[in-house]
Amino acid sequence: MDDSSGNSQFLEVERKQDKTYLVLEGDWTVRNAAPIEQDIERVKQDLGDQQFEVVGDHIAKLDTSGALLLKKLLPKETLPPRLTDKQRSLLKFLPSFSEYAPPKEQGQAPLVAFFSDIGKKTYAARHFLWEIFVFIGRISVCFAGNFLRPRAFRLPSVVRHIDEAGFRALPIIGLLAVLISMVITYQGATQLKKFGADIYTIDLTVISLLREMGVLVTAIMVAGRSGSAFAAELGVMKVREEVNALRTMGLDPIELLVLPRVIGLVIALPLLTFLADLIGLAGGSIMSLSLLHISFHQYLLRVQDVATPTMFFVGMIKAPVFAFVIAVIGCYQGLNVSGSAEDIGKTTTLSVVQAIFVVIMSDALFSVVFSKAGI
Repeated sequence: MDDSSGNSQFLEVERKQDKTYLVLEGDWTVRNAAPIEQDIERVKQDLGDQQFEVVGDHIAKLDTSGALLLKKLLPKETLPPRLTDKQRSLLKFLPSFSEYAPPKEQGQAPLVAFFSDIGKKTYAARHFLWEIFVFIGRISVCFAGNFLRPRAFRLPSVVRHIDEAGFRALPIIGLLAVLISMVITYQGATQLKKFGADIYTIDLTVISLLREMGVLVTAIMVAGRSGSAFAAELGVMKVREEVNALRTMGLDPIELLVLPRVIGLVIALPLLTFLADLIGLAGGSIMSLSLLHISFHQYLLRVQDVATPTMFFVGMIKAPVFAFVIAVIGCYQGLNVSGSAEDIGKTTTLSVVQAIFVVIMSDALFSVVFSKAGI
């Protein structure tokens, strides 16, 4: 007795004499791939663990997509009967459906995975440091070689980067300097009033601004603004094969693209730091007048007593070092883009994070050195 159930446009289940047959029909092509896959999943759920034979007599058309789905359906590595020679050759050509599935990763013990992750990150950090040292060496060799031919410094490009990284950043740097100095003055005045030491609020503002906060806030802002710009610009040039085109024309990308940015930022950041110090002291005078009722003349006299040349140069010495770090990391990450828009975004973000981290680490080392030297 024949019985049929679970019919569809592409699959038909037939039961004859205690045997189950799965009859295939229609066009098994890429256009019908989605409904065919749905029918396969539905039929597998209906049949469960039942044994069945696949009959491919009525397949009208078969392409690679349909053949792959047919591989998924076959219970064994045998071909369905009564296929045309062309359909059989196509089915034999494709690997089994299980080979397309991604291999399952073998799980590691939590302790092993923890130390393995530490090892990978340590190796990546060591590799990054080595690559940075090599990159700095290439920049140094290029810089030294240009002294023999000064025109190779490309002065117009250097001036452009000084303008973009320096003067165009002055509004936001000035605003941050004013806000930082106002916050320091306000917090210091609030606490020192309790002890009747209001006048030392100016000392606190001047020392913290000139030694630390002025250059540090400026460097962090420049890292987010110019460091990311360097990485993005060079990353796009790398993706567009412009860097390789320069090498093909016999031009050195370090000399043409990296060195002007490094020199421009090394010049621009100390200027920005100096202006940030002046603007920050002006912001501190405004808060001192409003909170402590200290006139501008008294404030200026106190600043002259507190701000020594040593204190000023302690902050200014850090600026070119921070600028060099920011420019090197931004250019390095930009030239190491692999070739996709997603990678440009990742390297741009990474350049900002690494630059800010190294700037803060450098500032901590400066503090230790100055403390040991008694400065």
